[in-house]
Amino acid sequence: MKLNIIAALNKARVIGRNGKLPWHLSEDLKRFKRLTTGHTVLMGRKTFESLGSPLPNRRMVVLTSGKIPGVETYHTIGHALQALQDQERVFIIGGGELYAQLLDSVDGLHLTIVEQDADGDTFFPPYEHLIGTVFKLVNKEQHDGFRFEDYEKV
Repeated sequence: MKLNIIAALNKARVIGRNGKLPWHLSEDLKRFKRLTTGHTVLMGRKTFESLGSPLPNRRMVVLTSGKIPGVETYHTIGHALQALQDQERVFIIGGGELYAQLLDSVDGLHLTIVEQDADGDTFFPPYEHLIGTVFKLVNKEQHDGFRFEDYEKV
């Protein structure tokens, strides 16, 4: 199983505000859909609630202490990862707590770096110290106001 993080963040590492993305970038949403369709997505309960409904053409796995009708749920990261061992690729799609807990364990990062200031209440964990030692940049694509950066484990 290849475990990947996918996230959009700004230079202050903001990823959310009041349960929503602090920006709307259609190219980022298209990239998210292209990368995750046909694969498993793993998220926390708050991230799932922010989506409003399950994402089509993906195996949805939510970490929560409760049950969510129609969605695969687990109480711990360990149980979720054990259940997903047979999956080719798993994308961790949020939130901040889950990113922080799994950052050291993932095989790759798919980041959208948003070049705009935004206040937020949810943050991506510090990762810059891992670039060049744990992760290497394998793709960088500049756009107007944002860029895509893909990293693989060294």
